[in-house]
Amino acid sequence: MDRYTQNDQIRRHLNRQTLTAAAAAVMQMKTSPRDNLLKMSRLLYNPDPIVRIDAVRKLVDSGSREAVPHISQLLNDRDYRVRMEVCAGLGKLRAVQAKNKLYDALSDRNIEVRCAAAAALGNMGDKYGLPYIIRLLHTSDSHQIMALKAFCQITGQKFRLTSRGAKEALRWIKLRKKIL
Repeated sequence: MDRYTQNDQIRRHLNRQTLTAAAAAVMQMKTSPRDNLLKMSRLLYNPDPIVRIDAVRKLVDSGSREAVPHISQLLNDRDYRVRMEVCAGLGKLRAVQAKNKLYDALSDRNIEVRCAAAAALGNMGDKYGLPYIIRLLHTSDSHQIMALKAFCQITGQKFRLTSRGAKEALRWIKLRKKIL
């Protein structure tokens, strides 16, 4: 790695740290919540995905329902990590007005985003994403554990996050279908 590339990486890292600290400072300011929202929403459009993720987290942690339209726009972000954080944040806020966008996220090109969207819908009491999660539980790849975690969030059941826990969850589903 040449000196120019190394300096550029250091500069980007410092810029990222500065913006993250600024976001935290904005949320601590004694200004009106609306002003804080406007300042934080600017960070949602920063070119750096880590800054966007941090801005989403700060807005979600503020608990402001006014932030939902700004946050939900990032479900179209090019970085899957941002889309995942948005799904988790909307679920945490129980943002019912963003349900349609979360339904669309169930068909995202990234499987992690789809699981996060299903879990977010589950946090809102909506079981629409459950069939998708159950299909993923039947696989034996690395996404099975992620699907199991989302399944536990949606149903409120507690299974170990292992392949054995996934098998237990599938048995639970079969028993449940027989009862119903």
